[in-house]
Amino acid sequence: MRLRSITLAAVAILALAAPAAALASQTYSDTSRGTEYYFTSTDGRFTGTASGSLPGAWNASLQHTKLCLSCTPTATITGGSMQLATSLHGTPTLVTGSFSGGTVQVINKGANCTNQTFAVHGLLSKVGPDGGTGTFNATLTHHRTSILGTCVIYAATVAGTINLTF
Repeated sequence: MRLRSITLAAVAILALAAPAAALASQTYSDTSRGTEYYFTSTDGRFTGTASGSLPGAWNASLQHTKLCLSCTPTATITGGSMQLATSLHGTPTLVTGSFSGGTVQVINKGANCTNQTFAVHGLLSKVGPDGGTGTFNATLTHHRTSILGTCVIYAATVAGTINLTF
C-alpha cells in the first residue's frame, strides 16, 4: 500500500511538472537582413544580422531541389542548417537549428535581365537546447545586369523574419 501511495505521488508530480516544462518554451521573433554569398542550382548560403528578440549575426545553409522557374514550388527545401550568435538571458549563446522542409518560390522571374525575386519559407527543427522549432521566411533578390549580352547576377540580398521556439 505504501509503495502504491509513493508511486501515485510520483505520477502526480510528473503530471504537474510536464505542462510546466512545456510552458517554459518561448518564441523569439526577429527581422533579418543579409546577403547570399554562395549558390548553386541546389544550394544557397546566407549570412546577415537579426534584430528583435534575439539580435545578433546569423548564417544559414539551405539545400533544395534543383531550381525550376516554371514549377510550383520553384524548389523544395531538403536540408541545411542555421546558426544565430546572440545573447540569451545575458549570456552569449549560439542558437542552432536544422532545416526540415519548406519551399522556394519565384515571385518575379526577372524578364529582360531585371532583378529576380524569390519567397523562401524554411521550416526549422532541432532548434536550441531542447529541440524546438522555427521558421526562416525571406525575400531573396538576385540583383542582375547585362554585360556584353550576358545576364549576370552581381549581388543577392535577403530580408525577412526568423521565428524560433525553444
